Amino acid sequence: MLRPRSLIIYFLVLLADILLIALDKESYRYATKPLLVVLLAVYVLYTDVKIPRSFRLFLLLALFFSSMGDDLLLFDHLFLPGLGSFLMAHIMYITFFLKIRYSNLPVPYCKYPFIFLNAAVVIVFILFLAPYLGSLTVPVIVYALALSITVQSVLHAFHFRRQPAGWFCIAGAVLFLISDSLIAVGKFYHPLPGGDILVMLTYGLAQWGLVYGSTAYFRKRTTSFKPEIGNL
Repeated sequence: MLRPRSLIIYFLVLLADILLIALDKESYRYATKPLLVVLLAVYVLYTDVKIPRSFRLFLLLALFFSSMGDDLLLFDHLFLPGLGSFLMAHIMYITFFLKIRYSNLPVPYCKYPFIFLNAAVVIVFILFLAPYLGSLTVPVIVYALALSITVQSVLHAFHFRRQPAGWFCIAGAVLFLISDSLIAVGKFYHPLPGGDILVMLTYGLAQWGLVYGSTAYFRKRTTSFKPEIGNL
């Protein structure tokens, strides 16, 4: 029962958090923002999908470090530790999707145009933002590269034509990239109108897409393997 309810509650809490931003009630977000990723972790823990233990561990670690990052970024003076927590979250996501990649058959069609596009976008963004980063130049560039590698790892992980769950994951990875890019532009270059709302909306959908797509992939994989197991 916790599995479907946790996702329903997740979107209700996300909506509440966005409304608090819109109403300029930032102090109340201490009760909403930290709860979001915890609800996704509950979903992963109690899902009826049989996710192999090592895969589940890295997915939960990605959510754990994301939760730490959410908590730390509620305080402006903890931006750098928050950035470090999200860097760890991306390393866990990268490991998780690489494990899927190497447990999946090689992809039979070329994704290089998308891979090069992702790399080009990140490089151009870094070059644009670099003059405004000051003492945070190195941490932000390292984090931007980790974001790019997360997208690349998802691109490599799935056969998108016959594993549609991968589309949720790639949408989540791209939305994560967009969300953090909005944060960077607002913090280092110029605040954007409605930027905080867009950041939270894209971030909330990003985390959901990564988690939902991952569990949907393992549900489909388990189902497709059942006939083979029955024939042994």
